[in-house]
Amino acid sequence: MKQPPTPTQLRTETPLLTNAELKQWLKVSDMWIRMRLDGDPQFVERCVVDIATPDSSRRTLRFPARAVAEYLGIPEYATPQLATAA
Repeated sequence: MKQPPTPTQLRTETPLLTNAELKQWLKVSDMWIRMRLDGDPQFVERCVVDIATPDSSRRTLRFPARAVAEYLGIPEYATPQLATAA
């Protein structure tokens, strides 16, 4: 898998999910995510953000909830939202 681009500006209205949070939300396996990362360049381009520091040799992948929902056709009401401060 090629290295996903590091964002220049993150949209703050949607949470960035970890691999574990994405699995829990979608109820999918590690294999399902790995297959998307390795074999679906559109998924990687639209739904993957590398938040690692630019000089890091390791990737730190996050998945913007809204982008994943749009890509998979999940309605907005079923998409994780950021918690609002009271």
